[in-house]
Amino acid sequence: MLTMMGQQLIAQTEVKKPKEAFELFFGTFVSNDEITLRKLNDYLKPTVEGQDAYQVNFKETSQEVMNGSVENFLSAFPKATGSACRKEAEDYFSAMFDNFKKGKLTVKDVKVVPNEYVEGQKIAEISYSVSFLVPSKLTSGPKGDLNKIKAEDLKKYLIQAVQDFKNADKTVTTDQNFSLYELKEGDKIYYWNGSPDEIVTNLTDFYFESFGANE
Repeated sequence: MLTMMGQQLIAQTEVKKPKEAFELFFGTFVSNDEITLRKLNDYLKPTVEGQDAYQVNFKETSQEVMNGSVENFLSAFPKATGSACRKEAEDYFSAMFDNFKKGKLTVKDVKVVPNEYVEGQKIAEISYSVSFLVPSKLTSGPKGDLNKIKAEDLKKYLIQAVQDFKNADKTVTTDQNFSLYELKEGDKIYYWNGSPDEIVTNLTDFYFESFGANE
């Protein structure tokens, strides 16, 4: 009886189920949702001495990614053409990234297993799928020598490609796995992962490969 009472006294409870915790990571790092980021940081605060576990400025980060993507894309064309088409290129990548952020998550299975490398710790193995809307056929880019492409031809292509993404009519789905590690604080159990960018990396590889695929 005393033993049972002792076990009850030290019984640890999950603050959130692994599925709920993972949904916060996904909403933060894939969907870039500010409210979800706040919820994730509130959830993990007891594990980081009341601090924010993840300090992310989505607007700043998105702008950096946008600038890098646009610069890299336009560098393939004559300088004057690139300068004339910068706004259209920004619209193109904005439409592309927006569809990625709207990816629909489905958690398919959660298994909590012992961590073979850390005694007494458990790992929540998350199996999930994500569905994206992509164009069934993406407009072909300008043909011929890229160094001779005229601004009006590149603009025409980019404007049509933006519409392709906005009117995306094909659903593509990928199955993925991710691990959350158990953190114990007093009688509470939390789940976290120090490399949430892994979720994004795996999904972007799939997403960008899916454009224009035929049925």
